[in-house]
Amino acid sequence: MESTVCSIKLFVKNQLEYEELEEWITEEFMANMILAEEAQPQIHIAIYEVSTWLDWVKIHRIQKRHTGFRIIALLKPSLLSTLPLALELKLSSILVKPIKKHKLIRTLKQISREISYSEESIRHVDESEKELIQGKQKSNTFPFKETFFRRLLSGDINSEEELIQSSALLPDDEGLPNVVCFIQGFIKSTVENKEQGWQASILIQEHFRERFQLMGVSFLSYRKHLLMLIRIPSMYGSLKHWKEGELSIIEVIEELEKAYGIHLYIGVGTIYREPLLLHHSYREAYKARRTSPYERLSLRYYEDITKDYQIQKSKDYIARNCTDHLSIRQVADQINISVPYFSKIFKEETGRNFVEYVTYVRLQRAVWLLRHTTHTIEHIAEELGFNTPNYFSGTFKKYVGLSPRDYRRTKEIMFF
Repeated sequence: MESTVCSIKLFVKNQLEYEELEEWITEEFMANMILAEEAQPQIHIAIYEVSTWLDWVKIHRIQKRHTGFRIIALLKPSLLSTLPLALELKLSSILVKPIKKHKLIRTLKQISREISYSEESIRHVDESEKELIQGKQKSNTFPFKETFFRRLLSGDINSEEELIQSSALLPDDEGLPNVVCFIQGFIKSTVENKEQGWQASILIQEHFRERFQLMGVSFLSYRKHLLMLIRIPSMYGSLKHWKEGELSIIEVIEELEKAYGIHLYIGVGTIYREPLLLHHSYREAYKARRTSPYERLSLRYYEDITKDYQIQKSKDYIARNCTDHLSIRQVADQINISVPYFSKIFKEETGRNFVEYVTYVRLQRAVWLLRHTTHTIEHIAEELGFNTPNYFSGTFKKYVGLSPRDYRRTKEIMFF
C-alpha cells in the first residue's frame, strides 16, 4: 500500500512548545509529514492544545468545517474531568501534558497508517456509499449539549463572550431554553415495573418530548431529580400563562399516573430571556417544588410563592414549629399584626387558610419520615400532632392521593 503524505496543523499557543513539536515531527517523519500552512486547504491531522473548556468548542467547530479531520488533543491535567467530552467527539487520540516524544510519534504513526488505509479503501466505495457516509456525518448530533446546559445552570458561564462561543455547541436550529422545571416523583407499583421492563425516568422523558416536539425540550438527569428545560414562546411571561404548554404538562402527569402508576411533582421557575440568568430559574424551580402548592400539588410555580416579608416570616416560623400545637394567634403575634388581618393576607398570599397550610407542612414532614425511617404510622401521627392515626391517614390520603401505608410501599424515582 502506498504511503500517504500527511499534512499536520499545530494549534499550540506557547511558541517554545510549538517549536519542540515541530522539531520532533520533522526529525522523525521527514517528507512523509508536512506542517500545514495557514491557507492550506487540506489538513489530515490537527494537534490541538486544550487549555480551557472552550477549546472543546473550537475543536467541534473545526470538525464541522473539515470532515475527516484526525485530531490529537493535548490536554492540561487540570482538565481531566472533561475527558468524557473528548470521547464523545471521537478524537483520534488524547495525550495529557507534559507530552513525551515517543508517545506523540507512536500516535502519529498509527494515525498515518489509518489515513493511508482509509484513502486506499475509499477508492473502491461507489457513489451511493459515499452519500450514505456523508449523510451519517451530517446526522451526528452535537455531544456537548448536556455539558453546556449543566454549566449554564450551575452559573459557570458568566460572560456574554463565553455564552456566544458555547452556544455553538447546540444544533443550528435549536434555541436556548428560558425556563426550568424541577421534576421528582415515585412509582406506585414496582412489581408491574419489573414485569413490563420499563424505566420510569425514560418514560417520563419520552412523554414530555412527544408533547413538546415542536417547541423543543431538553433534560438533565440528577440522582433524585430531573430538570426539564423548555423554551417558552416570547409572547408569554410565564409557563402558567402559556395554557397550551401547561395543559401538556398536566396531561403527561395524568397519563403517567393512570398508565404506569408514576406520580410526578414539578416545580417551575421564572422565565429568563437572558440565558446567563437561567441558573436562577433552576433554584426557583427547586424552591417551588418544596413549597406548599397554591393550586395543584403536582405542578407548582415559583411566582405563586409569597414575596411578602411578614408572610414569609410566618411561614418560616410554622416550618420550625409545625409539630407543636400552633394557633393562628401565636403565629400572628410573631409578626405583630392582628389575627383577622393575618388570616386575610395569609390566604391571599399562600392560596390556603392557616389550618390547611399547617396541615400541609406537617404532611411534608410525614412524607420524609415514611420514606426515610421505620417509625410506625402511629408514631409519626403522634409526633406531627395529629389527634389520631386514622385522622392522620385520612388527611394524608386527601393530600397525597395514597394512604401512608401505601405511600411507604412506593419507590422513589432515581433519574441518574
